[in-house]
Amino acid sequence: MNMAADPSKFVLSFDHVFFAYEPHLPVVMHEVSFTLAPRSFTAIVGPSGGGKSTLLRLSVGLEKPLKGTVTNTARTRMIFQNGALLPWRTVQQNVHLGFSDTPGTKHEHAKRVHEELTNLGLTDFAHVYPRDLSGGQRQRVGIARALVSDPELLLLDEPFSALDVETTEHLSRELLQIFADRNITMLMVSHSIEDAVLLADEILVFSGGTISHKVPISFSRPRSREDIPTEKLIKEVKRLIP
Repeated sequence: MNMAADPSKFVLSFDHVFFAYEPHLPVVMHEVSFTLAPRSFTAIVGPSGGGKSTLLRLSVGLEKPLKGTVTNTARTRMIFQNGALLPWRTVQQNVHLGFSDTPGTKHEHAKRVHEELTNLGLTDFAHVYPRDLSGGQRQRVGIARALVSDPELLLLDEPFSALDVETTEHLSRELLQIFADRNITMLMVSHSIEDAVLLADEILVFSGGTISHKVPISFSRPRSREDIPTEKLIKEVKRLIP
């Protein structure tokens, strides 16, 4: 990979990135290099506690590399585990937080919030507080908050980790519909190899502090866990993770 490539050809790139939580502490990430093409869906999988979520934090500048370069050319929003909502704000108020540093009038913002709540089936919950929502509803609010500002890059940090299987399947379908309908790039960290194979165009295996393997997925969506190519690839990726 040549990171001197034209930045218009990618929305995010890591060029030989090294990371330590403090300069005097051991390096926990080394020689990490990858690019995300526009309108691609990439999943990062690997052992628990291996630093996958730190890649997302580096992507939005919440952490700084020790060495190497992170280049993000896109308007970016992040979706956290279980929605990460403010409990003292209503659904509508939580979604409004997505307009941070986004131009527009109060009327335009209110209209966008209504549109996203409608798209995600949340209009009846606009004035409800997070404590009264199911796990799937909280995650949908987090998605709506991320989408109101029309991001070009969506980062998803274990978006299904707190959800049951049925809710995960519903939410996966909704994410794929969002991906299909919008000019958006997605980067998802997941502990579930199955979810990664069902959703992504490419899987990055993060192991030993670096990207150990890049696995492209060529067969079309929607995919089923019972499909032979899907089943085979899930086993293949599992073998790549220590």
